[in-house]
Amino acid sequence: MTAAFILWNKQSGDVGITSLNKENMERDISIETVVQFVNESQVVSDQLNAAIEEVNLSIEGLNRVADSSTQIEEQLRNHSRLAVNRINEAFSSLQEVAAAADQISDTSAYMNTESQSTQTVVMHVVQSLTKTNEVMDSLRSYNQTMDERIRELSDHASKIEEINSFIQGVVSQTSLLALNASIEAAHAGEYGRGFAVVAQQIKKLAEQSNEAVKRSSLILNSIEQGVGQVVASVEQEKLAVARGLDEMQNIQHSMDDIFNRISQVNHLVGQTNDSSTHQTSLMAESTNMLQDVVYTVNNTLESVEVTLHQLNTQRTEINKLQRVNEKLKSSSSELIHSIQQVGVTSQTQQVDMDLEPMRTLLGAIASDPKLAGLDERSHAEGLTRYMKANAEIEAIWSNRADGSFVFSLPEAGLLNAKGREWWKQAMDGHLYLSPVYISAITKKPCITMSKVILDPSGNPAGVVGMDLIIS
Repeated sequence: MTAAFILWNKQSGDVGITSLNKENMERDISIETVVQFVNESQVVSDQLNAAIEEVNLSIEGLNRVADSSTQIEEQLRNHSRLAVNRINEAFSSLQEVAAAADQISDTSAYMNTESQSTQTVVMHVVQSLTKTNEVMDSLRSYNQTMDERIRELSDHASKIEEINSFIQGVVSQTSLLALNASIEAAHAGEYGRGFAVVAQQIKKLAEQSNEAVKRSSLILNSIEQGVGQVVASVEQEKLAVARGLDEMQNIQHSMDDIFNRISQVNHLVGQTNDSSTHQTSLMAESTNMLQDVVYTVNNTLESVEVTLHQLNTQRTEINKLQRVNEKLKSSSSELIHSIQQVGVTSQTQQVDMDLEPMRTLLGAIASDPKLAGLDERSHAEGLTRYMKANAEIEAIWSNRADGSFVFSLPEAGLLNAKGREWWKQAMDGHLYLSPVYISAITKKPCITMSKVILDPSGNPAGVVGMDLIIS
């Protein structure tokens, strides 16, 4: 007894009518069960191949990540070592700056002390100049008083000269009277002898008075000359005192200016001393911070070394995963070979189906502007609506440019479609139409159609596909 069932031929990709001799079967199972088993085995094999492809992609991604991470970690290690060297250099320079700051602080403190001492000395000088100015004022007052007294003395000397001139006139008159008296006494003879003696004495006194007046005149002339010289000296002294007072005022103004400037310098030196102290404190804080940074960078270097070791371990595990993947691939090939060795023969099945309306529908779906953004909600609503409106569609889905699924109804049996021919052809811009094969979603023979989804710029953004029911 012979039964016929539909079985996909892996080599040709066609659906054939397969004959199975029931007497050759070791167990009494139905033809439908065999067909279902073979179809599901084929789907499992396809899913396994897809999973293997996904694992391969993941392994490639992990290798790229590991290579990139290793390179980045190597760069980070080199940069960290360079940073440590630079920080150590900066630390050494900072220590030198700190030493210089300490020296500047000591110098500033010394300058502050010296500036305060200088300010004190200048204050004493200003006080001395003030007292000297007072003394010069007193000297000018005394000079004016002496000038007045000398001028009074000169006036008195002039009056004495007048009195001396008057006395000299009196002496001249007395001498003349004595001469006349002598003449009259001579005329009187014996009777005028006593009067002659008196006249002679008067003449003698007049001559003595005349000599005394002459000597007094000489002395008065000398006194007047001396007074004149004293007056001239007093005038010069007066001018000198005035110049001295002017110079003292100038000196006092200069000392006041010096005092003000020294006060400013003292204030600036005080600020410099405070700033230097603050700078020393900041340098100490910066030194401590640099030490912390060096400690942190060294910890980072240790972490980088640990990360590099873990990356090497990860690479070893990736190699193990790759070997497991190769074994899975080999097992999948053996499974396909075992399915093909069930003991069946294939005959090509012709599909009598007008696909042109489906081509038009697929073009409309791919051009739907709501699907261009690859939004999951929009795809779920739109693709579900298209499927419900068309009974020929038994499955519909969409993919991103990386092969991952945006939406699938029913749920996709694959993890990633990047290795599928319908995805490759569609991403290349072709409207793909497959031969009859077993659907990974429905696990039944079907035909797949797919077309690219373009973004607003006209670049491939994803793929929309659908499985058509074979009646």
